[in-house]
Amino acid sequence: MPAEIREQTTAAPAAAPTGDPAPERDRGRVVEWALFWIGMVSLVFANHKVTWDARRRFDALDQLLSGEGLSEDRYSLVGPLFATPMWLAGQVVGRADGWLAYFNLVVFALGLLALHLLLRGRVDAGLLRRFLLLLVVGSMVPAHISNFYAETFSAMTVGVGMIAAYLAATHPWQRRLGWAGMALGTANIAATIPALALTAADRAVRLRRLRYAVPVAAAVLLVLGEAWLRRGDPLDQGYTGERFDYPMALGVLAILFSFGKGLVWFMPGLFLPIRRRLRGLYDPDAVDLWGAYRSWLVYVGAMVAVYANWWAWSGDLYWGPRFFLLAVLPAALALAVWLTRPDTRAWVNVVLLGVLSLSVWVAADSSVFESSGAPRCYDKANLQEDYCRFGVVESDLWYPLTDWPGHLAVGRYAQLAFFAVVWAWLAAPVLARLTRSATGWLRAHPVPPPAQWRW
Repeated sequence: MPAEIREQTTAAPAAAPTGDPAPERDRGRVVEWALFWIGMVSLVFANHKVTWDARRRFDALDQLLSGEGLSEDRYSLVGPLFATPMWLAGQVVGRADGWLAYFNLVVFALGLLALHLLLRGRVDAGLLRRFLLLLVVGSMVPAHISNFYAETFSAMTVGVGMIAAYLAATHPWQRRLGWAGMALGTANIAATIPALALTAADRAVRLRRLRYAVPVAAAVLLVLGEAWLRRGDPLDQGYTGERFDYPMALGVLAILFSFGKGLVWFMPGLFLPIRRRLRGLYDPDAVDLWGAYRSWLVYVGAMVAVYANWWAWSGDLYWGPRFFLLAVLPAALALAVWLTRPDTRAWVNVVLLGVLSLSVWVAADSSVFESSGAPRCYDKANLQEDYCRFGVVESDLWYPLTDWPGHLAVGRYAQLAFFAVVWAWLAAPVLARLTRSATGWLRAHPVPPPAQWRW
């Protein structure tokens, strides 16, 4: 297979790749890149802030950079330290917390740029374009780049690192940087060390190489060293007194299926099978895209197992399942694969339309309603928190359908219109296939004329 992958769309995984007509392909490229950039610009105008636990992260960084020493707070400084240039800019021209409110947007944008550079020429052009587009307009990212939390930094360093780690052997320095990124992103959230360990173990067993223990050891040393410097004890992670007694089976079910936090609802693309359908959409001599995708799933699966025992598995009242932000990468890739390599079967297209519609709604909801909040979920004296995690009408994802906020600005309606356009563009081929299927079925099963009907 040539290193430069040509854009292609096929009717079924087993079919030979066939090129789209050039005008159609060019028009699709222009439209999808335009939608991507409009989506990126809209993220700039999100409700950026430094609140709740993000304020504690900012205060710890501010204390350190102001020369007042290390904070003993439990939240890691690994990720926030990379915001130092923005903190310095804030000292010169404005409030530092105002600048750091945009840190995760910068991290996300740099992550997308890295994904594009790493995969360009190695992956089908249409697949790469739709993958990046869906990360912006078909995922819960908008709600998670608007605050100074840890998950965006970890998701992008670990996620992009895995792509770099699976490049061809001719790029050893990029692969090493990939594992270094995974170690940094994991050390930023110490609870994900088992996820990195399992991912590295999977790679080590497959290649029979012991070297993959190095990034795990590096992440562990970073976590222990930071605890030692900040709290005087390498084993004191600042979570003394936290309860890890939530029934694991119930935790797994809640993380996967709860209406307020469940991955099934917030990242439906995560559950689309793609192994056979992915063949022919990337150059296996340049990048092992399937291997990277599998490692994303292993990492996320291990995170589910780790967080299932914690009483705060839900990420509290933050929008969506924030601990599992990394999962937007495999979810977006899987949906992009199905949009790039379609299927003619009607029931498959019905499922695909449902997954696409839900994914775009997740992005729209996280962009437009993230700052509103379900009416019954944001009073700290409220005893209804479990309804917010498990209920339908209290869910961040569903409450706008039953309790539409009456104070939305005109700009928010413009955002909703934009997401409707995105959905219409991506759904049009799926709807066309469904229309052809329905037409074919009606022709094969014509309705008998009135004269043939009897009482």
